[in-house]
Amino acid sequence: MKKILLTIISLTAVATAFAGGTNVNTNHAAAYLRSVARGTTLDPDAVYHNPAGASFMNDGFHFAINIQEVYQKRSTVSTFAPFALSTNNTGNPTKEFVGKTFAPVIPSFDLVWKKKRWAVMASFGIGGGGGTAKYDQGLASFESMLAQIPFGVGMQATQGQQGFPYSMDMNIKGSSMTFQGQVGVSFRITNWLSVAAQARLNYATKSYTGYLKNIQMFNPLTQTMGSAPQFFTAMANQYAPGVQAGNQEAIAAYTQYMTYAALTSDHELDVKQNGWSISPVVALMFNHKGWAASVKYEFRSNLDLTTKAAEVSAKDPVIGGIFPDGAVTAADMPAQLAIAASRTFADKVKLTVEWHHFFEKSADNGFTAAGAVLGNTNEYLAGVEYYINNKWLVSAGYQFTDFNLDVAKYSDLDFVCEAHTIGLGFAYNFSEHVRLNAGVMKPLYKDVTKSVESGYNNNTLGLGGSDTYKYNRWAWGIGVDFHF
Repeated sequence: MKKILLTIISLTAVATAFAGGTNVNTNHAAAYLRSVARGTTLDPDAVYHNPAGASFMNDGFHFAINIQEVYQKRSTVSTFAPFALSTNNTGNPTKEFVGKTFAPVIPSFDLVWKKKRWAVMASFGIGGGGGTAKYDQGLASFESMLAQIPFGVGMQATQGQQGFPYSMDMNIKGSSMTFQGQVGVSFRITNWLSVAAQARLNYATKSYTGYLKNIQMFNPLTQTMGSAPQFFTAMANQYAPGVQAGNQEAIAAYTQYMTYAALTSDHELDVKQNGWSISPVVALMFNHKGWAASVKYEFRSNLDLTTKAAEVSAKDPVIGGIFPDGAVTAADMPAQLAIAASRTFADKVKLTVEWHHFFEKSADNGFTAAGAVLGNTNEYLAGVEYYINNKWLVSAGYQFTDFNLDVAKYSDLDFVCEAHTIGLGFAYNFSEHVRLNAGVMKPLYKDVTKSVESGYNNNTLGLGGSDTYKYNRWAWGIGVDFHF
């Protein structure tokens, strides 16, 4: 039980992230969705993607507001022998557990004031998470650890012939949001070279709610389905006289059955976590005669989340021991190095290539704590923008995110899949002062399978099992740029 509840800590670490490292969102605005590679942009979203570019913008104010919507479906197809005894699984050892996320409004704002060689900038966005994941039928990691109890007891009672049927009600919901604001300045050293520095504030807030209740199992004494904790309590009470007499075998049996009774009792989860950090960002840009290049380094955000448990969870003997009120959990966002280069041809076509390197091994978060990080994450991006005329622009982009993680350390709450991502969209200039951006992004994920010969989800019966992790995601968004 402790093992499976601990996995909740990382429930929403990758809830709506479409890009970036394991704990980072880089889908900052609609312009990103339509063209992907934004490392040399001189539009308002330069505050996030290319801060040194702000001092190459025209003099005046530049402002952008964006709204994105994200849909996500995470599913785990799990095979585990005890699942066949679930009363709603009709003898099939394979079950699919689905978590859905819909984030209807993910906002971002960017502001630049440029005067001669100087630019002052600020932005706001969602740097991590951004939605609520709902698991209406629970999770394989939960059910497998509880399903082994009636399975093992039944096998023991029937001399290895048949485990006992079971049923349970499970519902889990987790939400995560990392609000990210930054302010900074950019200075153009020469007509073709600029630098920038920013301070970034991250405020993370997470909540976990749900329940595990009404656990029923076949009662061999009554030959009917009944309350599991009541059955195990009754079995334990049979050994009470032996316990009072100091009989060691009776004590062992009594302890075992009372442990089963506690594990199969109702549990309610109601926990919140929050924390904040400030980290610097530095950048450099070259821009000359159609050629552009940028380098940006984002320092690690040292995030520590403080747990606040509701009374119902704090007093639960299981949940309270895992989520003690006031406990601190590390949730760092890794440092990032971003390098981009672009070429504009005849003021009509702009080609951009980009590379991101996330220093995962140096961050302290759920992935590193689980020992899942084998190396750093690399991301490769390319984008093209075509100016049809002075009104219309169409664009497309591609991104490949290459994680270096140990699949054996994945769980159904803590996994990422290799993805090839495509972005498409357009921009329309209402005037020289107002532009509309619209884009859609679709990652194409590769399913990941983890097979365990024995000890699946740390079950004590030595049973094997497997999980196949799947993703399906879409994002779409619109934004308006203003220039005055």
